[in-house]
Amino acid sequence: MGTLWTEVQLLKPDLALAPDAHAARSTIARMIADGGTVSRRDIVRSTGLARSTVEAHLNVLIGAGLVDEAEVGGLNTRGRPAQTFRISDRCGVVLIAAVGVDETVLAIASLSKQVIDQCTVTTPVTVGPEALLSEIAEGFSALLAKNGLDRTAALAVSVGLPGPVDAHLGYAVRPPLMPGWDGFSVCKMMATEFHCDVVVDNDANLMALGEARIHEDESLPLLLVKIDNGVGAGFVSESGLLLHGADGAAADIAHMRARSGSDVLCSCGNRGCLEAVASMAAIASKVTATSADTVQADEILERLKNGDPATVNCVREVANTLGQVIADLVNFCNPALIVLEGPLTRCTEDVLSQVRSVVYQQSQPLATRNLAIAHGRLGSESAVVGGMVNAIEQVLSPRGIQYLTRPQNSDMLPLGL
Repeated sequence: MGTLWTEVQLLKPDLALAPDAHAARSTIARMIADGGTVSRRDIVRSTGLARSTVEAHLNVLIGAGLVDEAEVGGLNTRGRPAQTFRISDRCGVVLIAAVGVDETVLAIASLSKQVIDQCTVTTPVTVGPEALLSEIAEGFSALLAKNGLDRTAALAVSVGLPGPVDAHLGYAVRPPLMPGWDGFSVCKMMATEFHCDVVVDNDANLMALGEARIHEDESLPLLLVKIDNGVGAGFVSESGLLLHGADGAAADIAHMRARSGSDVLCSCGNRGCLEAVASMAAIASKVTATSADTVQADEILERLKNGDPATVNCVREVANTLGQVIADLVNFCNPALIVLEGPLTRCTEDVLSQVRSVVYQQSQPLATRNLAIAHGRLGSESAVVGGMVNAIEQVLSPRGIQYLTRPQNSDMLPLGL
């Protein structure tokens, strides 16, 4: 426990687009959160705000418990040493739930991007939203109590779901792998439990967000493709924003039609979807059809490690199909970096090498001349890190700052209520 993600950067709001007090305080708070220790002169130089204005905003942030005074120093050490500031951990924590098909990882993290503690809930998503979310709430409470905190310490909750999500309304929309979750307000239930802002998104989106924040800006736009129980993707634009589209369906590649395997029936009712061809269950079915054994999805990785010929050949075929779909996406959205994630891609280099080969062959030269295709840097932690980033950015957003600095008699409610 106690992993500190200081290399993960936060998105900076554009003061020119939203030049109000909450936007300015958001910019200052995120600068301090990323800089470790930052002085007034650093803030003045970076934001262009007057020193008196910066002083006023700092007083509000300190009063809200978001910022603390630190040592004397600063990024610019010339002249008289300056008072510096750091993001505070006394204000509270963020809660992260990375929901998977078979299990859910829970974590609590500080605003300084340190994962304080985490645990795993081994309950499948098929039990339904009320049962699983109640168990998640109890798990969060146990983690908080274990670390000397209670529910009032929660500043924001981030929930990642393994299915299509309307991030604006905070619920899943007809998720094939999540019976009973369609239209259930995850956001409202968790906001009622913890009375703080709640952000809900697709798991692949959050994985992409985590990877984007740990890479340099030159790696944007970033497309992350995840292969697991399902197939998903997330796209982060060159401005650092997750692409959701009008209703949250952007980058949902699971039910794009694959060029091969067009007769395979998908859980959505259509035939030839990428998920029906390239998910772990689909790979297990293909291996079963070409061997004398009945192979389960959870056996694929071990068979790959042992060099089973039928499994290796099947994975290479799937990677070829995946590469064809990704090549079409490259021609459409021209990413600078493609990240492949999931237990399958971490188990074998065959997927990465095959996808690279197909993409560079089938995409337009202009779209591939600066394109990099690689494994994720965060590995299995990407969903938790992405959820942490999502929650912290919500707390330090203009809206989050407004909520935390609201007057005591304010009727402003958390997101979701």
